[in-house]
Amino acid sequence: MALGKDEDEQRLRFEEMLRNADLGIEKLWLRYFSIGGIAGQFEVEAYIHGAIALPALQRDILAHALNERLDEINAPDGRAPYSRGSEDAGRLHDDRPHEDTDRPEEESGQDD
Repeated sequence: MALGKDEDEQRLRFEEMLRNADLGIEKLWLRYFSIGGIAGQFEVEAYIHGAIALPALQRDILAHALNERLDEINAPDGRAPYSRGSEDAGRLHDDRPHEDTDRPEEESGQDD
């Protein structure tokens, strides 16, 4: 999967901010995974080096993990960018509703 122009710009800025964060890829991946990221460490490293693409939501979770680190060290040079214009950029979870209204209500086990 090739990187699009917007994704490549986001990745390049991310890579720059990662250098400022004094954070290795292993620790970055652990932070990313702990806040809901689903890509493996190998995929994250490949994305950082421009070898593969990641979905916008995963890029945004990765950026958030890095931005938390940048906040911790009070980095003055900006933040890792979030994706823009993607249909799943702001989505935190999948599209399923919180309650599944298609399922019949569970029976209580009591006879009426």
